Amino acid sequence: MVYRAISEDIKVRALYLLEQGYITDEVCDLLGVSQSSLYRWKANQLDHGSVIPPVNPL
Repeated sequence: MVYRAISEDIKVRALYLLEQGYITDEVCDLLGVSQSSLYRWKANQLDHGSVIPPVNPL
């Protein structure tokens, strides 16, 4: 798969769709992203309060 940058806005909207009752497969197909990306964004939101992970200090 080709790497492409996905904006923070799209990531937030993807999580919003999940909260509204869409299933993971629907959100992934609609936005053209993988399930692993969606799960990673969700984990970042829960762990860090943002879909964007904090910058690595190294």
